[in-house]
Amino acid sequence: MSQKVKDVQVINLLETPETNRQDSFIRPKQSANVLFKFMGKLDHLKEIIKNKAIMPRYYEEKIDYLNIEGIDKIAFPMSCFCDIHLNKLVPHMSNYGYYGIGLSKEWGIKQGIQPIHYINQYSNLRKDFSRVFTNALEMPSEERGEYKNYNDYLLHDLFFMKPIEGQMITNNKYEKRNFHDEREWRFIPDFNNIETDLPMVIDQEQMNPKSYDAYSQGISRRPELWLKFDFDAIKYIIVSDQSDRKELIEFLIENQIGESEHDRYILLSKILVFNELGEDW
Repeated sequence: MSQKVKDVQVINLLETPETNRQDSFIRPKQSANVLFKFMGKLDHLKEIIKNKAIMPRYYEEKIDYLNIEGIDKIAFPMSCFCDIHLNKLVPHMSNYGYYGIGLSKEWGIKQGIQPIHYINQYSNLRKDFSRVFTNALEMPSEERGEYKNYNDYLLHDLFFMKPIEGQMITNNKYEKRNFHDEREWRFIPDFNNIETDLPMVIDQEQMNPKSYDAYSQGISRRPELWLKFDFDAIKYIIVSDQSDRKELIEFLIENQIGESEHDRYILLSKILVFNELGEDW
């Protein structure tokens, strides 16, 4: 046996199943292979493409399903995506807008984007979480330092929880939604090791749309908190109609978006028109 073959065998022996799993991506068969983010304005989509980044915003989340006394909602920064096949996107887009960007799920996983944990409010899991979270809130201040890691974990866990169904604020009013249908994945910026006056969670007395917008503007001035991507992570760009497509193409060309003309043409080829797609769905 040659030395070269022996060396290959040694390398294979050193590769554990864990290492192989970390380096590979198993393409999904029953869920989408793309994480879509939708918005209501073409200008927002232009901003994302120009910056090659999605800026998290502060959003309000109702947590009354947890039955935690004195707290029925919280607000914190996030960027939300849906894991829905193209041919089932219409109901989702009707809620969130007809302009969207679809990014590779493999890319999203590597960026730490996390699927939401949907909670049945009648389950023992919800009851256990509510009890432990309430205990953390009631903990004497002198003991909180000792349990800081545990309390931080509880809060972080809460950021990625949502009820199966509930109320969501839309256009300054609450609407009933089946959240599980949205198949949400969520990115939350990391405030660790960053000097900022921006809060991770907005104080209860400041919870209102003006406050959310003001703090979100703060994030727009902090690129280190953005979710950045390269153009090769983009799978689809969706606009509402042909006039939007024309406007977006002109924007990309005039601003010379892309590293080269070839890259720009590749980007242009990824633009889909919702009205035309709808005819084939």
